[in-house]
Amino acid sequence: MPDAPATAPDAAPESLALIEVGWVLAGRLDAIDVQAVEAARSRVLRLLEAQFPAFTWRMPLVLRREFDRSSPLEPVKLLDLGVQERDTRHWDFALVVTDSDLRSYYKPYALGTPSQAVSVAALSTARIDPAAASELIGEEERAERLARRVVSLALHLFGHLNDLPHEEDDPADFMYDLKTVTDLDHMVRFGPEGANRLEEALQDVADVRLEETGRHRNNALLFYLRVILLGWADILAAVGEIRPWQFPFWFSRLTTAAASTLTVLLLTAEAWDLGMSQPPARVVGVSLLALMGTSAYIIWRQQLLLRRQRRGLAEQRVVSNVSISLAVLLGMFTMYVLLFGTTLGLTRAFFSPHLVEGWAASLDGTVHLYHYLNLAAFVASLGIIIGALGASFEEQTYFRHVAFVNEET
Repeated sequence: MPDAPATAPDAAPESLALIEVGWVLAGRLDAIDVQAVEAARSRVLRLLEAQFPAFTWRMPLVLRREFDRSSPLEPVKLLDLGVQERDTRHWDFALVVTDSDLRSYYKPYALGTPSQAVSVAALSTARIDPAAASELIGEEERAERLARRVVSLALHLFGHLNDLPHEEDDPADFMYDLKTVTDLDHMVRFGPEGANRLEEALQDVADVRLEETGRHRNNALLFYLRVILLGWADILAAVGEIRPWQFPFWFSRLTTAAASTLTVLLLTAEAWDLGMSQPPARVVGVSLLALMGTSAYIIWRQQLLLRRQRRGLAEQRVVSNVSISLAVLLGMFTMYVLLFGTTLGLTRAFFSPHLVEGWAASLDGTVHLYHYLNLAAFVASLGIIIGALGASFEEQTYFRHVAFVNEET
């Protein structure tokens, strides 16, 4: 069972919108780490209260000592813990802190991993702790330097959760695109433009959530439609952070299976005859079914959707699930477009009309452009179906990492 919250904040003034950012300590951190994180939490709270006085800020702290401390630790496990605590305690955001090193897939190492889709970020003290660099300093100085770095990293991740872009030129900005651990020592503020964008984003976050109004609580379809209508901008922003157009490059099994299918079909006369002889309407229908079916299969197979809690529907979960579903659909559509374009280009460039007419024996007369389009759509549909089977063998933690983690900071 989780430990009780370390803080019990007072009620927020009714005149100010409430923003609640929960901090979760995952595992048995040593005394210096706990001291530094608690100091950092207090500083982050004061800084946000000073820079964004239009909101009431709460930052409760929860200890989860029983959490696995294996190293390297999968970031998605920390994100799952954050989602659990965020939903249970009705926070707007969650920041999960561990002293374990985070597993990184894109970079040599990761200090933190934000997920805008679920409004949770994971932060590791393993590399930002001065002790990691074997610096000969006292415990008091170690705790102070670690606290400063936690503040900088936490606010950097908080900015990403609210769709703030990187700052390339100002090392003092919390959104600076840091390259080394020591860059955290120079980050002290949000720039004017970033602060304005963050305040606009927080206005949306502070609005009363749909489940709190009691509307459509017993009708899941109407609840989903209402959330999509009200939160479409947040959904699109989350999809953009996932970058689904890069799925074919990230998932080698998906791409390999799809490309193998294309190669086999283009060298098979029966495939040419079958694909070119289909009515265009049927090919379009098969393409749509393939896109929807493969997306649904991958979402189910990789367990990408957040499960509904006993207390009912929640706006944050709906936004997360819709964002992930749309991202997977766009990822499969990207694969479809690549297969379609490749098939069309290869068939027009390397296969002579005489050969094509011989292979497409069931056609009467000359082969026209729309026949090639039909074939390309037919091959692309079969390609993404086989590709989805290949994607189902991708490591689940890796697939969820790609789907949920916006960047490795």
